[in-house]
Amino acid sequence: MNKASRIFCPALITPKNAVVKQTEQLSRSQKLLTELGLVKSGSNGTYQIMPMAQRSVDKCIDLVQSNMQQAGGQKITLPILTPTGLWKKTGRLDGDISEFYMVRDRSGKQFLMSPVREPTRRQ
Repeated sequence: MNKASRIFCPALITPKNAVVKQTEQLSRSQKLLTELGLVKSGSNGTYQIMPMAQRSVDKCIDLVQSNMQQAGGQKITLPILTPTGLWKKTGRLDGDISEFYMVRDRSGKQFLMSPVREPTRRQ
């Protein structure tokens, strides 16, 4: 474990008399998380969790895991969103896609939640 004084924490310090441009930050909490160096904007709509916040996330995960083990639960890893273009190229979106979870981002790009395994097609 690293000492707190050695943890990479890029705080965004803004002088009180500075004129700040309006950004796309949606809430006060988002602004505070960014200014305190807990998260960093990656690309549009994505954020990177910085080390200090990662320590907090890890502690929450450990707490949930220990309670799940006591209750007899099991940990799973869920699939991720992938661009539908990948699925269209291979023809896997041609059939019945009602069971797929699809979303669009702000710019209109469509994403699909990748299944753990693809359903077999009945002939």
